[in-house]
Amino acid sequence: MENPPPAHVELPDYEEGVVHAPLVGRDAPFLSPRMRKRLIRLGILILLLLTAPPLYRWIKNLRSEALLAKSSKSFALGDSQQGIALLKQALALSPGNVVVQHAVELYNARAGDQPSLQKIIARMREGSSGKEELLGLADLEANAGHADVVRETLARMPGNISSKEGLRVALIEAAVAAKEGSLSNAAGICLSGKWSSLDKEERDLLRTKGALYLLSRQDSPDREQAVMVLMEVVRGKTQASLPAWRILAQLALSPSSEAASLVSTAGITELIAIFPKLSGQGSQDRLLDADLRIKAEPASQPRIVQTMTKERSKSSRAEMLEFARWMNAKGLFAETIAFAGHDLPRNDTDWLLVVMDAQGAQGHWQEMAGMMDSPAGAGIPDAVKHVYLARTALMTGNRAVAEEEWRRVGGALHLEKPETLAYIAGYEEQIGEVARAARTYRELADRKETKVPGLIGLIRCQPQSASAASLIPLYQELLAVVPDNPDATCDLIYLKLLSKKDIADSATVAEKLLIDQPDSLPRISTAALGRLRSGDYKGALEIYHDKVIDWKTAGNPWKVVRYAVLKANGEGDEAAALAASVNPALLRPEERDLLSKTSGGR
Repeated sequence: MENPPPAHVELPDYEEGVVHAPLVGRDAPFLSPRMRKRLIRLGILILLLLTAPPLYRWIKNLRSEALLAKSSKSFALGDSQQGIALLKQALALSPGNVVVQHAVELYNARAGDQPSLQKIIARMREGSSGKEELLGLADLEANAGHADVVRETLARMPGNISSKEGLRVALIEAAVAAKEGSLSNAAGICLSGKWSSLDKEERDLLRTKGALYLLSRQDSPDREQAVMVLMEVVRGKTQASLPAWRILAQLALSPSSEAASLVSTAGITELIAIFPKLSGQGSQDRLLDADLRIKAEPASQPRIVQTMTKERSKSSRAEMLEFARWMNAKGLFAETIAFAGHDLPRNDTDWLLVVMDAQGAQGHWQEMAGMMDSPAGAGIPDAVKHVYLARTALMTGNRAVAEEEWRRVGGALHLEKPETLAYIAGYEEQIGEVARAARTYRELADRKETKVPGLIGLIRCQPQSASAASLIPLYQELLAVVPDNPDATCDLIYLKLLSKKDIADSATVAEKLLIDQPDSLPRISTAALGRLRSGDYKGALEIYHDKVIDWKTAGNPWKVVRYAVLKANGEGDEAAALAASVNPALLRPEERDLLSKTSGGR
């Protein structure tokens, strides 16, 4: 008989270390937890490898476009140097970015490249321009005086603009008003309450620009209002405060008594007190602050210079040189030499030049000659070395050697860098060698990259007694490069009217210039001369009606024009009194001729 099965059969234990086949079933895990983690990590790594380059490019594009926005703002505020620097950074970061490429086209258009400008205008009209490009185009065309294109461009701006973009729209609208001949309207736009939605910093930047328009009007109430606005901006202690502070400081330190009087003694004291609280100060700002403190208390100059000498002796080389040049400009030549010490001018060419300027100002000609034999002397450009040798020879009575050295200067000019030429021209002008300075400025003017400063220097070096006819070609050359310069245009029109050239067209331009700045004495005089030359004697006299002019301080040319207008209208006694204050030796031949006429332009 078989035994019955046990009621319970105990299964054997699993043996340790036995590897079993994977279970197959709906609830069985496909992979072990460790393997799943490895696969997840691998997937993340692959995803990062696939997305990193596009993500990196996206971040670079974002950064470059932020730089472009800052660049555009700098251009709009008139800081071209900063605008170009930021544009270069954006281009280096994302050269393939279409927005950056369009910004480069805009820069080229600013430089006068017409094909680039036409491409930008075409994109605007197609509706494919972004906000930055629209603002850049509007800014460019506003400064060119093309109001219709500006309005067309701004009409395409979307409604959702930021505070910074709102600032730029306001600046553009003001620029259009100024170009249309109303600085008053331009100032009004900047100071209007319609921009209250802008951030405080943007409002203050805008108000600063409005104050500059008021200062340009040469009208006492407007200029006083400008100073008041600038003081309010300074007191606000925003990022806009330092630029406003600089304007007020430069006004207070102006050699023009009229400009300097706009900032009161109390105002100077307040500027000095606020300066340490302003952010963004540079070394030049600290020198400007020192100038203000010295003006407020002249007796404090030795103490201020002593304190700054201690501070700057621990500064960078650039700041030390800057301070030494500042002391030279103030006539503190012994202090400059002491600050430089013995070793710096012997081993550093820039220091050598600064100290040689101080030695020359003190008449230490033998010391100058000896210093050029130092190690630093080897770094002096040839033309500069010959300038110093010529000056030393001249001042020690060796005229023959001086002439030979001046000849060598002329022979070396075409080989020198623009910055060296600028230094030589400035030095020659400073020591009274104006004809030689004109030669150096001509070399600068003949180079494309320095044409404008070269021509301005060349014009400045012309004798006061030079004929108007001889100056006309220089101004025409300048305006061929900077056609939108109103001051140069006014000078050219005055010279043409003096020499009786293109009288009808010149008189028309003079009237337009007067509309732009109705209180500017040069523009009043030029327009009056235009009417005088055109035979409208009564109209010439009417230009002066209601104008507040201090004839005691007015320039000789403007007195001569006024004299001629008075004579032409039969106002002989007043004319004679005015003529008595004119020095004929300081007049151009055409002005002397005008002074000798009894009937103005007839």
